[in-house]
Amino acid sequence: MSEQLELFIGHPPGDEPGKTKIADATASSSWNVNFNNGNVNTNNRQNANRVRPLAATGNIIYDILLSSIFEASEDCARQKRTSTDCVEFYNDYQSALVRLWYSIIYGEYVPDFSKVFIRTYPVYREVFAAAFIDRVVHHWIALRIEPILEERFREQGNVSKNCRKGEGCLSAVHYLNNMIVEVSENYTADAYIFKDDLFSFFMSISKSLVWEMLNIFVRDNYKGDDIECLLYLLAVTIFHCPQNKCIRRSPVSMWDKLPSNKSLFHNDPDRGVAIGNLPSQLIANFLASVYDYFVMEILGFIYYVRFVDDFCIVVKSPEEILSKVHLLDGFLKEQLLLRLHPRKLYLQHYKKGVLFVGAFILPGRIYVSNRVVGNTYNAVRKFNRIAENGFAEAYVEKFVSTMNSYYGLMKHFGKPAASIGFALEVDNLLLALSSQKLISEKEEKPEVIEYEPQNRTEAIKEAQKLRAEGRCVALRLKKEAR
Repeated sequence: MSEQLELFIGHPPGDEPGKTKIADATASSSWNVNFNNGNVNTNNRQNANRVRPLAATGNIIYDILLSSIFEASEDCARQKRTSTDCVEFYNDYQSALVRLWYSIIYGEYVPDFSKVFIRTYPVYREVFAAAFIDRVVHHWIALRIEPILEERFREQGNVSKNCRKGEGCLSAVHYLNNMIVEVSENYTADAYIFKDDLFSFFMSISKSLVWEMLNIFVRDNYKGDDIECLLYLLAVTIFHCPQNKCIRRSPVSMWDKLPSNKSLFHNDPDRGVAIGNLPSQLIANFLASVYDYFVMEILGFIYYVRFVDDFCIVVKSPEEILSKVHLLDGFLKEQLLLRLHPRKLYLQHYKKGVLFVGAFILPGRIYVSNRVVGNTYNAVRKFNRIAENGFAEAYVEKFVSTMNSYYGLMKHFGKPAASIGFALEVDNLLLALSSQKLISEKEEKPEVIEYEPQNRTEAIKEAQKLRAEGRCVALRLKKEAR
């Protein structure tokens, strides 16, 4: 991809690759990029090409390659090719990316309008979606700071488990489980689990503080010659207030159900980053890594793991951690302008179990959380309603991908045993597909056993008996009993 992108910028003989050539042009000149041969021309008398007028100051501030913008665009579009925003953007992406490039090199980049909406499940949450052109900038930034952030996280022992390649909820759960096994000496000694989170984390982040810290960190660790442009775009992105330039995609009344401390619309302009944007995740993880250092290196808690704002510490006795809670909270308040959640502090013996990022960990076994199970049921019921209304065929690929996602998570937990209730929900979906002739005629259509609520056990036994004989059977609750 990089070789192809180099074609978008021409380097005449004698020019140093990677350096922008200042053309001999007047203030009234405009610019044209020829995508066939890579030449960059002005609209002088010898140039017959028609171009869109653009004021040229002749003072390029940030000398970056146009190809780097196209590279970021490709990274941004990966796995999003079919999204509406991506499809619309790529209708005229070359011109859009050139305009973006000009705005950056002349130091005139201004983020576009964001879309904001309310997510209602599992809790009400305000989410901002940046314009696609701004997401390209976000990925340009990420391609440069992710490697140095990753090096920092590795040096800290990989205790940060979110927004990193190869890490996630599953690795966080197994990391905590391994800590419990080690501290309890394979369940033969006492061990206690301390769990808490950072109160209103994303909404409480101080932009001024995180910019000051990132500025120092990037200057100390980033070696690219585009460092000044990186810092410029980081500053613009961090201090941008999307709440002042957005389009609401949810009814305004939905914000009435959202606590004021969970919305940027009620926040101090210097506080809070937009949930949903890539830089917000990177910034939050970087800021929390400072807390990681304090916990492990200053207080000496080596059995520690964090996922976004949720963290766990495993200790030999309650006294070890209880005497340090005020130090944890004090550091957050004084140094990071954050605080511990006062109502989510959890301290229990490992035998009581602990709920952590979608899993419930007990000695020798790990179960998927009730929330994940409930989400799976809700997904099946949602597709049941779609199928019953006659739209199953249009959503069949979505259903398969959704269920595979849940199955992929659940296979790592508990025992490989079927859930009767879940099977009944799938039976209902099977019947809906059959009624709409979406099951191949070569496949055996199911025999339907309808049952009253009080006869459910007998119906299940009868279905098991028939299935043992190799017959296809589906259970269905009688309509009048639903």
